[in-house]
Amino acid sequence: MFFIFSCILLHLASLTIAQTDLLYKNCPNDVGNYTTNSDFQRNLNSALSSLDSSTQIDYGFYNLSVGQPGPDQANVIALCRGDIGADECQNCIGNSSAKILQDCPKQKEAFGIADTCILRYSNKSIFGAMEDSPISILVNTANATDVNQFDQGLQMLMTRLRSTAASGNSFRKFATGNETAGYDIIFGLVQCTPDLSELQCDNCLAGVIRVIGQLVGRQGARITAPSCNLRYEIRRFFGVTPATPQSPSVSPPPPPGKKKNNARTIIIIVVSTVSVAILISCLCIYLRIKKPKENVETVDEMPTTESLQFDFRDLLSYAWKNWMENTGLSVMDPVLSTGSSSEMMRCIHIGLLCVQENIAHRPNMASVVLMLSSHSLTLPVPSQPAFFMNSSTHRSELSSSMDYNSREAKTEVLPLSVNDASITEISPR
Repeated sequence: MFFIFSCILLHLASLTIAQTDLLYKNCPNDVGNYTTNSDFQRNLNSALSSLDSSTQIDYGFYNLSVGQPGPDQANVIALCRGDIGADECQNCIGNSSAKILQDCPKQKEAFGIADTCILRYSNKSIFGAMEDSPISILVNTANATDVNQFDQGLQMLMTRLRSTAASGNSFRKFATGNETAGYDIIFGLVQCTPDLSELQCDNCLAGVIRVIGQLVGRQGARITAPSCNLRYEIRRFFGVTPATPQSPSVSPPPPPGKKKNNARTIIIIVVSTVSVAILISCLCIYLRIKKPKENVETVDEMPTTESLQFDFRDLLSYAWKNWMENTGLSVMDPVLSTGSSSEMMRCIHIGLLCVQENIAHRPNMASVVLMLSSHSLTLPVPSQPAFFMNSSTHRSELSSSMDYNSREAKTEVLPLSVNDASITEISPR
């Protein structure tokens, strides 16, 4: 019994050691070594300790720099296989951090590969830098059933996965899939560190895929570079890939006051549009009534007094006169006769408020918008407009004496009220 128990303990111990061993390590001597208690050693120990104790390794990727930029700065990158969970990822990185210090003592740069993660550190900046060497190759020595079909299917699979992984976002550049090749089903996996651009990832994977050409007919292989890796087998060796969030693409919320500015812009646009529409309508009405009316019953085509007075009227005078006589709809184009008379009168009312002789009494643009949109708002009584021909006040001054025998008509032009300030360009207030 004691012998069996001892064998079990030895077996468990061997499994524990195997779990912490690195499948591959690279400890370049040409980069340089660090000394005990040096700044680089302290920075490296701090970075690896932080890596080992971190509980937030976002989507299997971790990068950290400790120390001031320079030869003593420690830069660390760790990448877990894209289909494993957070706990397994944490264990793999923690074990690899301890193991790489044992396997590469005093080296300022090292690269290690474990079963489900890779670890890399250097005193140079490595974040966002594509590194496709050195390359580790682990091969399944068994041969495929049909070598030609297998290699053809493998190339198709890797090309497809390469494109998918390279187009991944900044959280994860990882792809898995399978391809039927004769009697075999090939399962494949490719991955890049997500700090690479799409082009960098594509180039890195192209390099490791080219190595497959040296492994003709092999049923499986694992090819790993510092910035990317691939693996394929004739059995499913990967799990379900956790969901990856989309890269941020929504614009940030507008700062305080932005909504007010947007509302103001909308008001200005609406008011400008309404103003232009009113002006166009008034112009059409003016052009329609500008042609003098002639009394066909007048002897020898002599214009009547009514027509003569009309010749000297302008649009404002005409509109104001009809407004004062409660016949405001007379200024409307007959084409608009089917419309709402109350709406028409309200528009005329607002228009007269906007052309009052006293500028201070004219409403601003915001008030006009409110008047147009709120029918419950009581409108103020308009005062006399600028450029009004005061024919009703000075009617006695109008010389309408007409000598029909001599067919001559004498008329005195009435004085106008002039307001130079009312000639302005239209612009929102």
